[in-house]
Amino acid sequence: MQSGCRPVRFPVEAAPVSEGGRAKPGRGFFELAFALALVASLVALAMTVVAPFALILLWALFIATTLWPLHRWLAARMGGREKLAAAATVLLLVVVLIIPVTLGVVAVLPSVRAAAKLLGDPSAWRLPPPPDWIRDLPVAGDPVHGAWAALAEDAGDALQVYRPEVEKVGSWLVGHALGLGLTLVQLLAAVVISWPMLAGGGDGVRLVRRFAARVGGEDAAGLLDQAARTIRSVSVGVVGTAFALAALQTVGLAAAGVPHARLLGVVGFVLAMAQVGTSLVWVGAAVWLGYGGHTTAAVLTAAWGLLINNAIDGVVKAILIRRGTGLPLTVIFLGVVGGLLTWGFVGVFLGPTLLGLVWTLLRTWLASAPGGASPP
Repeated sequence: MQSGCRPVRFPVEAAPVSEGGRAKPGRGFFELAFALALVASLVALAMTVVAPFALILLWALFIATTLWPLHRWLAARMGGREKLAAAATVLLLVVVLIIPVTLGVVAVLPSVRAAAKLLGDPSAWRLPPPPDWIRDLPVAGDPVHGAWAALAEDAGDALQVYRPEVEKVGSWLVGHALGLGLTLVQLLAAVVISWPMLAGGGDGVRLVRRFAARVGGEDAAGLLDQAARTIRSVSVGVVGTAFALAALQTVGLAAAGVPHARLLGVVGFVLAMAQVGTSLVWVGAAVWLGYGGHTTAAVLTAAWGLLINNAIDGVVKAILIRRGTGLPLTVIFLGVVGGLLTWGFVGVFLGPTLLGLVWTLLRTWLASAPGGASPP
């Protein structure tokens, strides 16, 4: 008697066959685990070798990404000679940025050493006597002049109480001065490394895109574009506004009759690049002018410095960065400030790039949710 039920057949996975025709056993759990451990060990060892140069390579990557459109423009006008275009791009960077920054650091370091030495020697803590024009100020002229004169007589004894705190300030100044010099050396090395990155940039871009597509799929290319736009926009915003601040500050100081206005402009450019701001320069110039009896020039210098800092550093920089990235202003601000506090000057570029990638991933994830509604 024949049943109407068909026998159940379980699919059997064919074993791999070697060239000799014999069955080749599949890779078991131990083999896979050993292979993954070996790959992870090789990657860890490679990262250990590269770690001492990580910051320089990161700087070089930021420089090459920022200058890539200029490099392509020059290469198109040089008959496609990539190496020559890369050399011209790096040379232009050295003339426009590296030389002014080097001059500014060299000009700042002696002043920092002198300030640290002064803070470490309490016997030299003296406040100069008040200028005579303070007496002519309405209402508060005589009280301010008297308080200043009294403080000038025993400033050294009064500041002795705060000697530990003042010495900490001096150590902080020396540490940051050394850090500024180290950053300059790293920047110079990064400029040298950026030349081969630009010269072989086409192959590098294709390699990175293939790697990103392999790991993250088709959407990874959009993340790479977002990272490149963020790096370029932050670079233009930081460097461009620093240059504009330094130029306008130089014009104001020269008009006020401050000596060495050009050198002070270079110092202001370095301070603006380091996100410290140019306040130290124009406030110091205003105080020097006021102490010398040039009251009108001192007031105008202070007003000019306050105006250009609020207008350029507070408004123009944010507009330039946001316009190129399309990111919210809050994300940009948190990235710049948080990156600076966490990683130093390189964090100015790294912070907004990382936050921009996270923000883009979040928006993509929300947009792909059921319903297809775009996030606000």
